[in-house]
Amino acid sequence: MENKKTIVNLRFKSNLPTDEVCKISTNRKEILKNTEGLISLFCYTNEETKTIGGTYIFENIHLAHQYLGKFLTEGIGPKYGIIPVTLKIDIGSLKGEIKGDNIE
Repeated sequence: MENKKTIVNLRFKSNLPTDEVCKISTNRKEILKNTEGLISLFCYTNEETKTIGGTYIFENIHLAHQYLGKFLTEGIGPKYGIIPVTLKIDIGSLKGEIKGDNIE
């Protein structure tokens, strides 16, 4: 189970404006590209709920936990102005993938 690809969905509300959070993410692009085990990252916002988030795919659960530990302890999370009680993190092993004709 430890070697299965792992998906992490992280979402929160921020005391920063959404465009500021997106700017911080953009500035971290090169760091994220070099994150050990990170295969893919999708960032998203929901204007209705004022939620900001990211869906990450890692090579395995160990590397996902490693990233989350750094996110929470090395000050990366606070840079996003996260309102702590709104932070939600879901982690799970990928069981399958369905691709549509137009999905690359």
